[in-house]
Amino acid sequence: MLLIVSSCKTKQVVLNDNFKPLSERSTTNNWVMVSSLSDEFNDAQVNWNKWFKTSNLPNTTGWKWNNTQNVILENGVAQLTMRHNKNNVSDNGTYFKSGILKSKETFTTGYVEARIKGAVINVPGPKNGYGVCPSFWLYSNFDKEAQEGKTIYCEIDVVELQQFDWHNGHQDDIRDSDHNLHLVKKVNGKGVWFRPKKYPETQLNKYRLPDDPSENYHVYGCEVNETEIIWYVDGKEIARKSNTDWYRPMNVTASLGLRRPFVKFSNNANRAVNPLEDEEAKKQLQGMPTSMYVDYIRVWTKK
Repeated sequence: MLLIVSSCKTKQVVLNDNFKPLSERSTTNNWVMVSSLSDEFNDAQVNWNKWFKTSNLPNTTGWKWNNTQNVILENGVAQLTMRHNKNNVSDNGTYFKSGILKSKETFTTGYVEARIKGAVINVPGPKNGYGVCPSFWLYSNFDKEAQEGKTIYCEIDVVELQQFDWHNGHQDDIRDSDHNLHLVKKVNGKGVWFRPKKYPETQLNKYRLPDDPSENYHVYGCEVNETEIIWYVDGKEIARKSNTDWYRPMNVTASLGLRRPFVKFSNNANRAVNPLEDEEAKKQLQGMPTSMYVDYIRVWTKK
C-alpha cells in the first residue's frame, strides 16, 4: 500500500488493489491499477523510465517538443510549459517549444484518469487561454500494413481544453471542452482520415465545464472496452460512443499544444504561424510562457 500526502493534493490518497477510478468508487467493479502507466508525480524528478523524454514523440508541424526545458515536477504536480523561442528564432519553421508526457507502455482496454488544470494566457479582454490546448489523450502508431477496412491509426481524446473551436456557427469559449475520436482507416488501399466534425454521431463529443479549466482542476476519465468508449468529468459520465475501430495499442499522453492564432490547421496538421507577423498572435504572445498542470495520471485494467 502506498500513502501519498502532498499540500497540492486535494486530499490524502491511499492507492492499493481496491482503489478505483473516481466514477467507479461506489460500484462493485474490480479494477487493478497499472503501475507502469500511472504516475502520482511525487518524486523530485520525472520518472523517465515510464515516459519518453526525447525519442518516439508525436510528429508536430506547428511547434517542437523539449522536455528537458519544459517538464518539471513541483509539489507533487507535473508542470508542462509552452515557450516562445527566444528572439522569435525559427526552428525548422516553428516558433515555440513545449512539454509532453508520453508513456513507454501502451494501453488497449481499461480506464484512464488524470487530474488536470489548464493553461492561463493572461491577456486583456475575453481571450484568456486562447492559443494553447492542454490535452490528455491516447494514440497509436501507424500500421501501414493494415488490411482493407482495418485501422491504421486511432486516437482517443480523453479531453482537449481551450480549443475555442467553431461548431455549428458558434465559437466555443474557455469552458467548452472536447472529447473526440480520430481515425485513419484503410479504404480502397489508402489511408483515409475520419475526423469528428465530419462524423459527429460516431466521433464528436462536447461538454460545458462548470468553470474556467485554466483556473481550476478537474478529473478527466475514460473507459475503453471492447464495445464502448465512455468519457467522464469529475466522475460524471458525459458521453459514450461505440468502439468500432479504436483497438490498436495506444500510448497514454498528456501534452500542451498550440492552437489559433499561433497555428492554422490545414491538410490534417496544425501549421506554424510567425507570431510577430500576425496581429492576433502578437496580442496573445503577451501571455507566454504558459503551463498546464497534471496532478496525477492513473490507469486501470479490469480484474
